[in-house]
Amino acid sequence: MTTDDEVAERLYNDPKAEEVTGQGQFWKALGAEHAEALEAHGFDAVKRVQALRYFTWRRGARRALLGHQGRYVLTHTKPATWLRAALSPVNLSPDAWAPASWSRGERWLYAVATRLIWEIARRYGSRRTLDLAEPMLGSPFPIRWRGRLISQDLANTALEMASIEEALAGSRPEHVLEIGAGYGRTAHAILSIYPEAAYTIVDIPPAIDISRWYLTTLFPDRDLTFIDGTDPRASPRPFDLAVSISSLQEMTREVVDRYLHVLDRDARSGAVVYLKQWFRWWNAVDEVEQTIDDYNLSPRWRRLFRRRARVQTAFAEVASQAAGLREEELVGSDDDRR
Repeated sequence: MTTDDEVAERLYNDPKAEEVTGQGQFWKALGAEHAEALEAHGFDAVKRVQALRYFTWRRGARRALLGHQGRYVLTHTKPATWLRAALSPVNLSPDAWAPASWSRGERWLYAVATRLIWEIARRYGSRRTLDLAEPMLGSPFPIRWRGRLISQDLANTALEMASIEEALAGSRPEHVLEIGAGYGRTAHAILSIYPEAAYTIVDIPPAIDISRWYLTTLFPDRDLTFIDGTDPRASPRPFDLAVSISSLQEMTREVVDRYLHVLDRDARSGAVVYLKQWFRWWNAVDEVEQTIDDYNLSPRWRRLFRRRARVQTAFAEVASQAAGLREEELVGSDDDRR
């Protein structure tokens, strides 16, 4: 097991982090932030610290409610639900939310927002995912609703899993590849729903250390592989399902193309790739802009759907399925197959 200090040391002392992975200054800054958080709070608080860097609303939920996520949530729930979510009891003591240093009002608003997102997930999300218990590992916030502990992470995962299940169309993946897994929220759902599946995560430190800790603790007997993305020699095995959620924009164009090549090379016949990425994202640190159209696969892939994501409406969901023939055996463009 990698210790907190070892994670921080790996990040700060890895001279090849930029030149090999091509992540650039944006990733180095974000990685340093995560490493500092691990050093300060350890692994046990990842759902209250690192997870707030992803889709979970952070401090400033009031502003978020006025943004694209808030508009979606408020227009897809009813005033009666707002009232119930606002009036239902919640433990707002500072100790129950530590180390998040939010005001009492911010904690309350976060709880209300989480309940409303849960209602959207109940309407549109994967029922099998919503039936899963929120793991206490990583210290989720103490938000209860409908008689159970809930989280924004599990609700968002249910929405994503509904799309993944739609793309799989009843097939059950034997091997799943995830590029950039965060702390492992999506992997937790997939491994729970498909108990026979092996799972490979390709990521870079310190994120890969967090997902390794989380998933090996929850699933000690499963076939789990963790590939350090800083090693250009590493290669995943053939997969039936590949997932990448809000990770490609952190990479340079060169590294994105490398991962797209890996997806095309290692996909089994009929494999599904699910991407949830920004429609358009400007990396001001490295001065790089990427759009969802930068992540097109080769012509052998059939587009299953391309649509705006629920809740995070600045994101697109794209699912594609691999044909049985290799790219060089096919004629035609990606546009021909949409």
